[in-house]
Amino acid sequence: MRLTILFIAFIMLMMAAKGQNHGIIKAIVLDSTDKKPIPYATISILKPGDSSLVSYTVTDNNGGFILRNLRQEPSRLLISHVGYPTMHLNIIFKKEEIIDLGKIYLSAKVLQEVIVKGERVPVIIKKDTIEFDAEAFKTRPNAVVEDLLRKLPGVQVDHDGHISVNGKDISKIKVDGKDFFVNDPTIATRNLDAEMIAKVQIYDNRENDPDHLIPDYQVTKIINLKFKKLFKKGSLSKFIAAAGTQDKYDGNVFYSRFDKNLQIAATANSNNLSGTGIFSDDNHGQGISGGPSSLVKSTAGSVNFDNSYGKNFKINGVYEYLDNITDNNSARQTQQFISDTIFNSNSTNLEHQHANIQSITLKAEWNPDSATILKYAPKFSYNYNSNNNNVNSINSTNYIPLLNQNNSNNYGSGSSIQFQHDLNYYHKINKKGVSLSLSNSLNINPQNNINFNNNDLLSYVASLQSDTLRRQAKTTNSNDAESLGAALHYPINKKLSADISVSGSHDRNAGDLLTYDQDLKTGIYDIFLQDQSSNLIRNDLQQNVNPVFTYQFKGNISLKAGLTTRLEQISNHFNSYSNNLNQHFFYLLPSAELHIDKVTFSYGNNVRQPSINDLQPITIVYSPLFTFIGNPNLKPIRVHNWSVNYFNFTQSQLFLNLSSNIAVETNTILREQTINAVGAQVTTPVNSKGRFTTNIYVYAGKRFKKTNKWQINTTTGINGAVGHNFFEVNQQSGYQNTQNIILNEQVSANWNDVFEIRSAYSVNYAITKYQLIDLKSTSYTTQKSLLEMDLYLPKKYTWNVNYAYSYNPLVAQGFRQNSNLLSLSFARHIQKKDKGEVRITGYDLLNQNVSSLHYASGNTINDIQYQPIRRYFLFTYTYRFSDFGK
Repeated sequence: MRLTILFIAFIMLMMAAKGQNHGIIKAIVLDSTDKKPIPYATISILKPGDSSLVSYTVTDNNGGFILRNLRQEPSRLLISHVGYPTMHLNIIFKKEEIIDLGKIYLSAKVLQEVIVKGERVPVIIKKDTIEFDAEAFKTRPNAVVEDLLRKLPGVQVDHDGHISVNGKDISKIKVDGKDFFVNDPTIATRNLDAEMIAKVQIYDNRENDPDHLIPDYQVTKIINLKFKKLFKKGSLSKFIAAAGTQDKYDGNVFYSRFDKNLQIAATANSNNLSGTGIFSDDNHGQGISGGPSSLVKSTAGSVNFDNSYGKNFKINGVYEYLDNITDNNSARQTQQFISDTIFNSNSTNLEHQHANIQSITLKAEWNPDSATILKYAPKFSYNYNSNNNNVNSINSTNYIPLLNQNNSNNYGSGSSIQFQHDLNYYHKINKKGVSLSLSNSLNINPQNNINFNNNDLLSYVASLQSDTLRRQAKTTNSNDAESLGAALHYPINKKLSADISVSGSHDRNAGDLLTYDQDLKTGIYDIFLQDQSSNLIRNDLQQNVNPVFTYQFKGNISLKAGLTTRLEQISNHFNSYSNNLNQHFFYLLPSAELHIDKVTFSYGNNVRQPSINDLQPITIVYSPLFTFIGNPNLKPIRVHNWSVNYFNFTQSQLFLNLSSNIAVETNTILREQTINAVGAQVTTPVNSKGRFTTNIYVYAGKRFKKTNKWQINTTTGINGAVGHNFFEVNQQSGYQNTQNIILNEQVSANWNDVFEIRSAYSVNYAITKYQLIDLKSTSYTTQKSLLEMDLYLPKKYTWNVNYAYSYNPLVAQGFRQNSNLLSLSFARHIQKKDKGEVRITGYDLLNQNVSSLHYASGNTINDIQYQPIRRYFLFTYTYRFSDFGK
């Protein structure tokens, strides 16, 4: 860990030294004929040697631009705009000089000496779209799209393949304008070859927001990969096979075909590596969190197709399959503080789970004319799960060395099907911007489950009897919902606009629970338990009217204010021997948003209803150690949200995202507990006041200009949280005050695509204090670090190192405080055009992988240690083949 910290400090010092750049270039770009300014012209600074991009910007409405913090060395300036030839100027800096080029005129007849025929423009900005020329960013042979994206200015790709652009998340990847596995963009970025890409387009995701009503800071980005003409028709495939020690295996197949309007792709994978294949094309890093905590056997597959029928109709479909078998072995220690008594529990948990999920999603879009959009998206899914959980616990107090032993075995299975659809209609009524939107959604979700609970309680105190429990529970649930909405967007004048929406929804949740005890003589579950069975039905009907007015002031200042009127009727049906509970509510929910340049202030108000399970007017004795009492007098939770957001991206490729929010609740629902001297507890939900949470999030990143073949990037994240939560135990009321600060720092450095080093460091400082109740405060600091190195020498060889370290000083006795996870890999390209690769991987060479968790909740401190996957060696063969251009 110390080496990692020193490395980060060294890199940051190096970056600070490299960052002392003061070169400035400015000018005004005009049309040579009418002498009018040319806005949105793209200005690029290139290195003369390799034409690599140093910096870029666009001209403002007055045709002006300024580029700051440039290295004072010879450079090339490109000025490009649609309808004008690209202008080329050579720039030579003098020490601390500001180069003012004055007025630059563009026309169809520019002097030959300032035009470079066939000049490749690395970046073009068209309104809200940034387009990069992929040929201007050189990558290694056999590089994938993810390697190309890492080189683009403003694009950040983290260890897990998550992509952001100028600090904003990427919501989907498109290929030649078609959706490509929208649920998993890494399928595109880690399987498509970089050499196939001609252009990379990045633009705002306004596909479901044609009137631009969503604030800019909430809008994600879309990446569209435009293929070279040679690759627009043909196929691309990849095959991976791996085997190793401890019966480890991995297999992966990817296939894609592109043919005019039709695009088909499929992927399949099966492995038992539990997500530790950190050096394969599908896993480029295990992340700062280290290794996994469970043992997983996974088989997954998906098929994606996208087809256009003419210019007005297109359809996209995805089939997804996932089958996971998970084994989770853990040890848990808890301490619960009740007055001067400390309840201690030591337990072991053996859990086996099987989950199978399959889904089919279709998306159809029809544009009969330029003003109308009709979208329909149905989805069908099937889910099967089974589990077997064994828990053995020993319980004591600081006064009684042994209270009881509890051995519990829970097993069961269940299945569910779900159908849902979304239908959306949008029509732009006139050129003034008036538009009408209609929407309809439907969700049908029946579920069936059967569970068995075997519990043996051995008590060592006279006040608690030993008990044997053999119980069966059959559950049938149905969750159905439908909604209908309409929205009108009406610009009243150039500064004031109105958005009026009306909606109605109906949610119906019905559940039957039949509980039986086993007849220990016959072994049949036929002893019906009426007090632990239920027939719950809730009908929730809502009607909403929401007018919102937006006023645009001078400059980039706007004010938005709205008021939602909500009428809600809820019918709660309990068991036949309990009275129904009918509720009627009327709410006025105000909202406001003030936008000043790059800062947005907002306020929102919402209501959450208590669950029907908490409202049951019954008492349920689940076991001698646990009793639940329902509360039909619960009130809805009211939540007030205040937030502020700041986002900025500068020409020097520095972005800063700052957000903060405060949530204050009234009528918070908490679990009131009564615990007796032997640990038996009675729980009931009650309303309380005074809960609030505050979060502050800062995320900043900087891509430094390439210097002496070095490319350096850094990102910093700071997340702070303060919580004030009410709780009550044994009629003692108090508050749990929590403070949490997390710092994440990531630095990467690449030298000429031959050597790359990536480091990450995370520190988490947490404090828990109590108010109005005499409980011990706790505080702890956990640290995690990661160091990755890639070396591509000699030719055709790749060497990889991955080291993760974690440290938690405040863990229970007998638990490991630190973990050292070291993995190495060696690969060589083989066969024609280096399309094949053989790789040897050693995971957790020190055999020290540990996964542990420590946290405080209410008046309880929890420590959990998992048994993760340990050292293994793996041999992998990969082959890529393609068929294009015929």
